[in-house]
Amino acid sequence: MKKLFLSLCVCLLTTSAIAGNILYESFEYANHDLEKPVGWTCDDNSWLCGYLEKDHNRIAHTGNWYAFTATNDAWMFMPSYLIEEMQYRFTLWAITDGNFQLEIWAGSAPNADDMHAQFFTTTIDKDEYEKVSVYVENIPANCQYFAIHAVAIGGTYLTIDDVELDMVEQYTFEAEAITGDTAMYPGTEGIFHFLVENTGYDPIDITMHPSTEFFTNFICQHNGNTGMTIHTEPAEIVEVTMTGTLRPEIEPGTVAWLDIQMTIPCNCNTAMVTFWVTPLDITAVNENGLNVSVYPNPATDFVTIEADELQQVVLMDITGKTLSSIATEGRSVRLDVGNLKAGVYLISAKTRSTSSFVKSILKM
Repeated sequence: MKKLFLSLCVCLLTTSAIAGNILYESFEYANHDLEKPVGWTCDDNSWLCGYLEKDHNRIAHTGNWYAFTATNDAWMFMPSYLIEEMQYRFTLWAITDGNFQLEIWAGSAPNADDMHAQFFTTTIDKDEYEKVSVYVENIPANCQYFAIHAVAIGGTYLTIDDVELDMVEQYTFEAEAITGDTAMYPGTEGIFHFLVENTGYDPIDITMHPSTEFFTNFICQHNGNTGMTIHTEPAEIVEVTMTGTLRPEIEPGTVAWLDIQMTIPCNCNTAMVTFWVTPLDITAVNENGLNVSVYPNPATDFVTIEADELQQVVLMDITGKTLSSIATEGRSVRLDVGNLKAGVYLISAKTRSTSSFVKSILKM
């Protein structure tokens, strides 16, 4: 989305990337108290700069420059050279002691008579900062300056802060994977994390479409909710958790992956994250060279373990957590696995001649 860099705003831009598409940030650099804002044109110093320490700033950081006016009709112009038919967003924060009309304009020269495109008008009437934002879908021709115009209705001063101009589409979003490559046993559940950010101007509903070639039984969780559609507000970043079961029939060593494609209702933007998965061999578990029989494997309701001189059998999940333990003096033990979720489980058994052996089973 880094489509343009305005050379005339170099001195006003921050030195580090902020949101990837911000073209201009106002008042933060090279300003002086009670002088007109650097880079702006103001008639009769109708707009002046001030400075707030971080304890009094709208957003606490190292401090902040702002602009204010105490005149009845105040214009302030900034060169911009907006590109015709491109999409832009203007954002600022405003506060007043009374009532002001606030407008955003664009035009061909830094004076009121040459402002021919009005993008926004609103009334500011709060003694606390409120956000003003406008999305302009198509910039008209010959917009070489944009302007902020304030008209006093019933107040003595108006203060504006954090003016931003950036290029943004109305409906757009980005996605980034958090979970890296992973290894799984066929039939087990995998957990995949990724971020989704609404980088557009309006709220959007983003729908997940996970691929089914290697995975099934999907569950999508986000912001405490469950469902394949996520509602996002502008600039909101949502962490998403997708769970899915690696199909039991997938052969070990297969190149497997999970693609999660995302769409929005207007079909004007899509995104996708991919997770690579290595299927593991469920039989590749140490048996210490013993003659052990575990059947049926895969199992559905019961599994039988046979070995000479059995003494104890322990059923564990794939993390090693004990689910059940049975003491025995016979040759075989029958375990009930009917209530277990589908997945891979481990059986550890002790015999009279050895400390233990381990066998994996697949529960269908």
